[in-house]
Amino acid sequence: MSGRIVTGTRAPDFNLPLVGGGYRGLNDLLDPGGGVLVFFKEDCPASELVVSRIGPLAQALEREDRFFLAIAEEEEETARAFRDRHALRFRLAWQAAPYHASKAYEVVTVPALFVVDGAGIIAERVEGFIKSEYEALGEALEQALALSKAPPVLERPEEMPALRPG
Repeated sequence: MSGRIVTGTRAPDFNLPLVGGGYRGLNDLLDPGGGVLVFFKEDCPASELVVSRIGPLAQALEREDRFFLAIAEEEEETARAFRDRHALRFRLAWQAAPYHASKAYEVVTVPALFVVDGAGIIAERVEGFIKSEYEALGEALEQALALSKAPPVLERPEEMPALRPG
């Protein structure tokens, strides 16, 4: 992790196209209580591992009226193919090089997950894949997003390695 974009910092706004049409910016997503952003790259093994297994979190946040947005560092066609290949059922945005949103969030390693509270403050940041960090997110999500209970973060975590290089 580098620079100024750390926990306790205001999350940068963005305006990104969605796969299939439309746009979303951070300010569109904050109401009623924050949510999660996940930056990823299609050809990154750690990104593929996380994004293909993060559906339970996306579903739990949707039930609680919180946002979940995966942001691909790809052209739309590549992001759409990734979504279709993994049968993802959550909203997917895309950004072409030079990846302005990723730069604004100072993403160094993908996947990069940000928990953003309802006031637009970054409550948690995880980069890369270390399973224990993802497993520990439940309580932080519950507190930062005022959820009724800690949601599952990853599907079938017992089948995942302890870490995965990107």
